[in-house]
Amino acid sequence: MKIISKNIFQWSATLLMLLALVFTTACEEDEVGTSEVEVLSFGPAGVKHGEEIVFIGTNLDKINSIVFKPDVEVSKDGFTSHNAGQIKLNVPAAAEAGTITLNVSDGNTLETKTILNFEVPVVISGFTSETKPGTNLTITGDKLNWIETITFPADITLDKEDFVSQSLKELVVEVPMEAQSGFLIFSSGGTEPMTFGTESQLQVTLPAVTELSPASIRHTDDLTIKGTDLDLVTSVVLSEEVTVLKSEFKSQSASEIVLAVPANVVAGTLTLKQASPVDVVTSEELTIILPVGTSLSPSPAVPGEDDLTIVGTDLDLVASLEFPAGGIVDQFVSQSSTEIVVSVPEGSDNGAINYTTIHGFSGGLGVTLIVPGDGPPPLPLSIYDDAFFFNGQNWSWGGDTDFASGDQFYSGSLSAKITYTGTDGGLQIGNLSGVDASNLDAFAFSLFGGPGTSGKQVAVILSNTWGNYNTVTIEEGKWTQFKIDLSSYPDVNLTDVNNIIFKMEGTAGGEVMYVDRVGFDKSNDPVTDPDLVIFDFNGKNSWWGDVAIVEDAATSADGTAYGHINLVEAGGDWQSLFFRNGSDNFPTSLSGEDPGNFVFKFDIQVNKPIEQGEIKFRLKGDTGDFFYLYGPTSPAGETIAATSGWVTVTVEMSEFKDAFGTGTNSPTDIGDLGGEFGAAFTFQGGTTALDFYIDNVRFERK
Repeated sequence: MKIISKNIFQWSATLLMLLALVFTTACEEDEVGTSEVEVLSFGPAGVKHGEEIVFIGTNLDKINSIVFKPDVEVSKDGFTSHNAGQIKLNVPAAAEAGTITLNVSDGNTLETKTILNFEVPVVISGFTSETKPGTNLTITGDKLNWIETITFPADITLDKEDFVSQSLKELVVEVPMEAQSGFLIFSSGGTEPMTFGTESQLQVTLPAVTELSPASIRHTDDLTIKGTDLDLVTSVVLSEEVTVLKSEFKSQSASEIVLAVPANVVAGTLTLKQASPVDVVTSEELTIILPVGTSLSPSPAVPGEDDLTIVGTDLDLVASLEFPAGGIVDQFVSQSSTEIVVSVPEGSDNGAINYTTIHGFSGGLGVTLIVPGDGPPPLPLSIYDDAFFFNGQNWSWGGDTDFASGDQFYSGSLSAKITYTGTDGGLQIGNLSGVDASNLDAFAFSLFGGPGTSGKQVAVILSNTWGNYNTVTIEEGKWTQFKIDLSSYPDVNLTDVNNIIFKMEGTAGGEVMYVDRVGFDKSNDPVTDPDLVIFDFNGKNSWWGDVAIVEDAATSADGTAYGHINLVEAGGDWQSLFFRNGSDNFPTSLSGEDPGNFVFKFDIQVNKPIEQGEIKFRLKGDTGDFFYLYGPTSPAGETIAATSGWVTVTVEMSEFKDAFGTGTNSPTDIGDLGGEFGAAFTFQGGTTALDFYIDNVRFERK
């Protein structure tokens, strides 16, 4: 028997006749007779679920059931009308687009060769609000079996074949590892395919870090990163260009990652990478434990003769030391975690000492070698002094620059020079790496102004932080040394200063500026001539007085011993602090020299404000007994405020007066003042607590 089906989509009698198609079954019969089952048409096209569909043909009363895709069967009992010429039924809700199979009562089947399509109103009623990549996302609604694709943010599309499961009311898909939070976009099939998005965003779970353990770590040691959903992490960026891949982790779970810290990592936050382009940055910074020098002695040290003792922390990490102009030394006299004793190599010059650790990391140790010689001593942390330090480079703009100019120099024999070519330009030291100034107090540099520069302002910018820079006034025809307190740079990361800019304001072209001895320093001035120091409390001590000598490099002005005044006194007219006489350690070689060519200096750190009384500095000789008064009851009459660290007080010799500091006469021969010298405190009838450090009481040539 032969069974014929003719399928027509447009509901029209004429089209039914024109578009009739014949379909055959596997029946061996070949003749067309009165028993032939034939479908002439079905429709209408674009019918909706639940609406009526009609099949027209011959011998249709022999049809027992009709099967829609994917496998939705309606038996003849479910037909709304059934006779030899037509079948009517409502389209099941689960029916999908595709060919239709008609089951004949004799066991044969008839399949249409054209597909039935629908106009499908897909409804999304909800979905899992937050889902982790790699896990299943469940979407609920209606007609979800008509969804053809789902697109996640960043254009990640899943096709129907990728779905975990799909039914009329529920759709389950695996969230791609690359997925990120955002709206989902769906596309559906049917006669009028739709593309639509969710009204709310899918929240894709991100890794979260709760702890770095330990937070301070040495290179090559194991770091444990604790948190949630850390199994999503594909790599960890510990610092710029230093990445540990997932394959290099020692272990990884949802709550913990363990990895070895590479030897080239520097301090900072960590960035966790995942398949998704969304990075996770830790709020906690990782601190790398590195060698730090806090002091060295002797200073100055003689190259080729002296053994240098460097005191600090984690010095057991040091594999070798690099001396300025002296080369690399990897054999030490002795070494511990807090001290290295090393012979100063011949040929060494003033400058910063660098280190290389046992793990191959290099940096500045934070101490500066001083060798005997003329000129000012090098800074504790030099950036430029005849040459670049810390990988510095010339990044200047707006002028002709020379970082090896011999025209003028404040230190050494060279300086940096810029000749402006227009209205905008600056001398810039860039590409700095490993500059940690966090243990110092001031940014120090010296400027020399060429013709026409007098009174011009020079902006001083650290690490391109233009939001809070500082300015100084340049002087024409002379070198001026400047120190800017680092508290004036609140937004600069002092553990990683990466460039320095000197920008003269108001240039028109042709102006010349020289810069020298650039770096970081303590707030107090360096001692320029040790022979002019009269009290330093590490050899040049007092014979009498209430000063206590403290040996603590971490709190000292220069890494050596200092004096501490700590007492309370009610009333009284004279409290000896520190004194000597008989010209002991007094520079009598200055005999006959004009005091106007010198200044008097001392370094002081005031721990508690001095609000009553005064410090009396005394210089007594054959030509007179002179005092300089410093404090609230002095002629200046100002409270001595507490300081955040060591500062240097500079006094003109003309401020020393006879009559206990209130007279009119000043010293006339600086070498004739060693009969008795030192300092006392007078309380002037009041009560005050004294707590201050003092060091390096000295003369200095102008």
